[in-house]
Amino acid sequence: MLEGLDNDSTEDARRRWQHAGGVFDFVCLRLVDGATPDEVAHRQALVRLFEEHDRATQQYRANVVAQHPQYASYPWPVLEVNLADASPRRLSQSEVLGLAEPGGALEQAFLDPPYRTTLHAGDFQAWLAMLHLLPNDDVEVFDWVGNADEEPARSTWSNYFDEGKEWWGIWCLTVYNPRHRTLCALAASATD
Repeated sequence: MLEGLDNDSTEDARRRWQHAGGVFDFVCLRLVDGATPDEVAHRQALVRLFEEHDRATQQYRANVVAQHPQYASYPWPVLEVNLADASPRRLSQSEVLGLAEPGGALEQAFLDPPYRTTLHAGDFQAWLAMLHLLPNDDVEVFDWVGNADEEPARSTWSNYFDEGKEWWGIWCLTVYNPRHRTLCALAASATD
């Protein structure tokens, strides 16, 4: 069973990073039973992530319509997620280490999304700590989309990833940290 870990400091960090131009969605959950999570639990973390993303999108839409009523009839996109079609790949230990590497692909994506950001390396390290993506803790990481150019079919299970396939890229990982008993999910897809 999974329970949310979001608290005021998590929400403050999420708002601060989004305001600074960050594009990653994420959710952190705690495992409340003693079992080691299987692929089903990782999928449940993704369900929570996309539910949260959809809630935030609906709130954004409501705010826009409240300020600009003419957009009430605008055809807003509908999030489609079919996790049954997703095929995760467990990352090797060296790939997990690469995620936390200064200057690595994940840090570059976090700090340099399609639009300018004011995020810094310290923000990235704080985010990794919040996600418990701490390679020295022997974390288990699943990649749910792969490289969109090399494996385009791996990300067709959700239209969430469509924009990022244009050029910037896509991310979708789940991270289990056995020491902290946490299961976190992150995703990003953006374009200019």
